[in-house]
Amino acid sequence: MDIGRVTLVSLVLMIMLVGLAGTILPIVPDLILIWLAGLAYGLISGFGDSGPWMFGFMTLMMTIGYGVSLLIPHVGAAQAGASWQALAASLVLATIGFFLIPVVGAAVGAVLGIFLVEYQRRKNAREAWRTTTGALIGFALGLGTQVATGVLMILAWGAWVWLG
Repeated sequence: MDIGRVTLVSLVLMIMLVGLAGTILPIVPDLILIWLAGLAYGLISGFGDSGPWMFGFMTLMMTIGYGVSLLIPHVGAAQAGASWQALAASLVLATIGFFLIPVVGAAVGAVLGIFLVEYQRRKNAREAWRTTTGALIGFALGLGTQVATGVLMILAWGAWVWLG
């Protein structure tokens, strides 16, 4: 491996690790950064024989990671008895929170949206919190899914580099 290739592989790996950190730290780009680093690697070094397959796998993992992480909190809340109004409020307040409170605003807004609507609906804080807990469990599972898919994306890229 020549110095240029070592530099490229090292740089792409560092960018991908920043993307992996972004799955936990919302202020940093996440799976999309890993995917873009893989795309840049392919465009610069060439896709070779295994590149299209590995990049396709990375694309699939990114899609699954985003899809599951967006869907699972709402499924958890719905299974815990949240109304569609609470889920809608969760989405709206998550969007507002994302812009008002960097890093944690989306999560705080989503949880607050479910709790406030369910409290208004049920007039019982304990029941509202039970429903909100379902969403929190869903958020944790969604986060875990994003981390796992990010790791799988990086491993696929590593196989791509190894296989050539």
